[in-house]
Amino acid sequence: MTDPGRPVAFPQVARADRGPAPLPLWLRGVIVACCLIEALTWAGPMLGLGSARVAGVMLGGFWPPLMSGAAGLYPGQGVVMFLTYGLLHGGVPHLAMNMISLAAVGRELVRMIGSGRMALTYLVSQIVAGAVFAWMEPAAGPMVGASGAVFGLAGALVGHAAISLRRRHRSMAPLIRATALILGLNIVLTLLMPAIAWQAHLGGGLAGLVLGIAFALSGPARR
Repeated sequence: MTDPGRPVAFPQVARADRGPAPLPLWLRGVIVACCLIEALTWAGPMLGLGSARVAGVMLGGFWPPLMSGAAGLYPGQGVVMFLTYGLLHGGVPHLAMNMISLAAVGRELVRMIGSGRMALTYLVSQIVAGAVFAWMEPAAGPMVGASGAVFGLAGALVGHAAISLRRRHRSMAPLIRATALILGLNIVLTLLMPAIAWQAHLGGGLAGLVLGIAFALSGPARR
């Protein structure tokens, strides 16, 4: 099972410094790594490496049965897959949509919580996304894609923005509309494309939402 990503709608929060926010170095690294892996996947057959995509999914995809005691292809695969599945994608459209979403949400969120907290949110959301998918689909697999982590960042943005707007006594209507749009797109696309791992989106989004609220309540991050 693959997780076709797509752009995520996110709320806008008015700020004085609305110039383009640079992407953190670690986020650029994630995007470059995902693109290089996809490029190597396409070039694999031309380099005589056979089906590089199948090999990549076998070695780095998320396999829920490994959480239930199934044997992996190498020691520790059941742990390593929590980190590697988000670097793999099901093709160029899947990769492009996830990377566009990641860059768009990242530029907004880094303004709110800083690079370090955003990196933690990304990592935790990807892990929780995989865990929720395994819990809800224990016999499924494999799953690939960064959508769970992307939804985690979107959830953090929504959670942090909600607290900030409430503190400033500003209308939350735009935030509510953006959140409803995200949920609506998930429901519609899940019905139209059953291969979407909505369970991972749910897990990542909820993890990010909790972290975003926690960061907003704990005060600004050190930069």
